[in-house]
Amino acid sequence: MPRNPVPFGERNTKLRKPLDICTGRYPTFLYGAKLGSFLPVFSFEKVTLPYLEPYLVYLMENGYQTLQTPELQDIVLGKRKIDAPSVVLQFDGAWASVWTVVAPLLRRYNMRAVTFAIPGRIQHGEKPRPTWRQPGHDPAIDHTQNPFCTWEELRALADEGRVDVQSHSWSHAQIFCSDQFQRLILPETDMPLLEWPVISDPGEPLKRLGPSNVFHPLLPTRTRLSNALKHDVDPSVVRRIHDDPNAAPYLFRQYFLQIETEEDREKAIRFELEQSKGELEDKLGKPVTQIRCPRGICGGIAESLLHECGYETAVADKLGGFRACVPGQNPRRIMRLDHIYIPCLPGRTRKCYWYIK
Repeated sequence: MPRNPVPFGERNTKLRKPLDICTGRYPTFLYGAKLGSFLPVFSFEKVTLPYLEPYLVYLMENGYQTLQTPELQDIVLGKRKIDAPSVVLQFDGAWASVWTVVAPLLRRYNMRAVTFAIPGRIQHGEKPRPTWRQPGHDPAIDHTQNPFCTWEELRALADEGRVDVQSHSWSHAQIFCSDQFQRLILPETDMPLLEWPVISDPGEPLKRLGPSNVFHPLLPTRTRLSNALKHDVDPSVVRRIHDDPNAAPYLFRQYFLQIETEEDREKAIRFELEQSKGELEDKLGKPVTQIRCPRGICGGIAESLLHECGYETAVADKLGGFRACVPGQNPRRIMRLDHIYIPCLPGRTRKCYWYIK
């Protein structure tokens, strides 16, 4: 069996959670202890009204204040103390439901949050779309042809200030990282939107593969902010596979895969960091000082460029890292908890970790 080209720390493996639990990587409040000096940072992605509201109700009923990026950064850098029970709510991707569901609920419960936007995937809209309290609201908006907040919606959120807009890299790209053939794209091939590999180069309009790229080979992928070298399939290989799909596993032994240089890799990573920050600040008129690295992966090259590119902190995983924010920690490795653990926070009707499904 070929060696897996994706490092263990970057894989979405079922072993990761048990490993973190056994090595004490989860804060003790999950098991019934007090909150102590921890600042929990909870992650969300796509949400609906009936799903999100109970979590906000629990926080409101138990007196938790919700912080945003500047306060989180001050705590991490030792400039601010945690003077009240506090949490940070982060919504990855700036999916359209941040506009239609999250923002209205935050107003209802007088809370604040952070969202991480992907400028390379954001479109313009004629006008902001209906929210959940307005006629025409689409509860499945995150699965439409325009599944992210538009620039107009993000600008309105940034102006209001209840949702702090930060960076999620420019493209949230998955790139081919190996020549190991896996399968071909077929018309019925189904993958989440952000898992389709990106094949465009830095500075070009974003181009990703999709179901329309029939018979294009799929290879192992890693995120653009990892240390992987991007592999591009030679167009002549794709043409040959169109003629003879059964030859796909063997063509990689005959045709060269175009592999970027280390210099090109650094250039591409720098583009992801600088372009995202610059475009968000230019269009929204607000400072962007934090990045959520896609899939929590921040390779050594990306980490070394963060400060130079203007980021004070990064939300990124580390094998063996602690899943809560504490003063004085590495500001480039802020780790989070899944939002399902919000009911484990001290308060009425509290649940223990073992009873969370």
